[in-house]
Amino acid sequence: MRILNVFGFFTIFCINYSDQQFIMFSYPIKTDVRMQCKSIENSPLLRLSNHLFCDYDKTIHPNYPKTTNVSLRFMPKLINLETDQAKLSLHSWIALSWTDPQLTWTPSNYDGINITRVKSSRIWTPSLSISNSGEMSNDQFDLSKVNCLLYNSGFVFCVPMLKFIAKCNPDYTYWPYDKHRCRITFESWVHTDEEVDLLMMDKTQISLMNEYTNDTIWDFKFINWTKEVTKNKCCSDDTFSTINFDFLLTRYHSNYYTIVIVPAIALILLTLIVLCLNLNSVERIAMASVNFICHLLCMYVMHWIVPYNGANPPNILIFYRESLALATFAIILTAVLRKLEAMSTQIPNWISFTTTIVLSNKAGRFLILKDDEFKMAGKDIATEESSDVSKSEMNTKKLFWKYFAAIIDWLSFFCVILTYAIILIILVPAV
Repeated sequence: MRILNVFGFFTIFCINYSDQQFIMFSYPIKTDVRMQCKSIENSPLLRLSNHLFCDYDKTIHPNYPKTTNVSLRFMPKLINLETDQAKLSLHSWIALSWTDPQLTWTPSNYDGINITRVKSSRIWTPSLSISNSGEMSNDQFDLSKVNCLLYNSGFVFCVPMLKFIAKCNPDYTYWPYDKHRCRITFESWVHTDEEVDLLMMDKTQISLMNEYTNDTIWDFKFINWTKEVTKNKCCSDDTFSTINFDFLLTRYHSNYYTIVIVPAIALILLTLIVLCLNLNSVERIAMASVNFICHLLCMYVMHWIVPYNGANPPNILIFYRESLALATFAIILTAVLRKLEAMSTQIPNWISFTTTIVLSNKAGRFLILKDDEFKMAGKDIATEESSDVSKSEMNTKKLFWKYFAAIIDWLSFFCVILTYAIILIILVPAV
């Protein structure tokens, strides 16, 4: 009995399925189906939206064949300069406005509504991009999720918040007193000048930096803007307009005094103090060694905090390099002059003549001789030619090596001062 019931069920299912197939193929398929817009009488906003976007096509140029003037205002908010990659990341408000004749209406027909808000994805928007972008992607000018104001005259006003990444050409020669000029270039490479003309809302740019939030590293200032019109040399003679914004980034260098400037000044003084100490003192060789080690440590620290500057190193590294050379010179000079003082051989005539001239001067005796040697040296020099060879004369001649070493030491001191002065004049930027 159950078998018969199951058989009857499948028989009825097959008959119904065949009827449905017959009915389906018996009706012709309509190929032309038109979407009819709803007629809504209750809400004026819905009626307005129905009126604006029922037959609207956002891919069609709104003023064709006339030119659409797109006005632009650039309002920076935050910046970040990646020194290693020379990329300027700029968070900014961009105000765009144009007129779309396809989006007009009569306010009296819609309860006096003369302004409404629309998504930018529903209307035509200009295709803008950053020509000197630091990234390969073209997502920097995505206007698809922006709310725009639409006026009854067809005037469209959009203010998106975007992040732009531009490539800069930084120069760290005078780091940490470096200044960088960066440029952001807007262009509409999809539309020619005959289709879209880029204009400035406010040519004076008085309010451009009103929304900017001060940065802790850079002093960010607007310089000027320029508009350029270029021809497409590739395929046709069509012209394309670009708008360039130039900015100046100046580093706040006050924070670098304690880690860069103050150690540099301390090393200069330390090198000069080494040359002022007595040649035979232990303090001189010890301080000269400490000075040399301090230079190496400072250069190691500079290696990690100073940005790379291509083939030309920053001046601060050149200064430490030259100062390290002078510190090395101070150590070598100390060793050589100590050896020179210990010599007991016959002094050459030119050395004796030079030493005699220096010691005959009060300034020379003040710098070279000690207090207890001052009178004795003057007496020995005055009686050198008239006295016979004696023990005191031999002792005086032996002292000439010591005096000559002291003369070289003081000459080296003044030469190092002159060298530091020349280095600072060349390397320090003019304020």
